[in-house]
This record gives sequence, structure tokens and C-alpha cells, in this order.
Amino acid sequence: MVSDGVTYAGRRTLNPAPPGPYTWTDLSGNANYPGESVCGVAISAAGNDAWVKVLTTDGEVWETECATQGQNFTCNNPWLQLTTPS
Repeated sequence: MVSDGVTYAGRRTLNPAPPGPYTWTDLSGNANYPGESVCGVAISAAGNDAWVKVLTTDGEVWETECATQGQNFTCNNPWLQLTTPS
């Protein structure tokens, strides 16, 4: 989620049902965060890793890698700029 130039990743418990409330992690404090121009966010995950990608209003794509294990969500890696889609 992006709100006022800040990117958050959310996680919540799914068991037991119903799902619990989200716990939000602010990712904008990670090194190299592209700033207030962030306008979109996507998350992909595999195993105990998750990658958060953001899109800026200039068309740049940035990514940070996070570790997930159980209910833990650790995301303190720097943001890296990816190839801009063309």
C-alpha cells in the first residue's frame, strides 16, 4: 500500500479463521527509497522470501527484498532500481 509517499507491506494471520487485522511495516525508511514519487506497489513471494516492488510517477521501478518466516516479516534491505519498462 502507498499512502502519502510512504510504502507499507501488510501481513495478517489467516488461521484460525476469520483472518486477523493487518500489521503494517513501513518500508520507506530503507536505504535508497525512491521517495514521494512512488505511486504503486506490488509484492511477490516464494518460500521465505518476499520482494516488494514500487513504481514511481517517472516510470522507475525499484525493489527491496524481505525475509518471511511464520509471522515474522523482516524488511531492512536497501531499495535497488530495476530496469525501467519500455
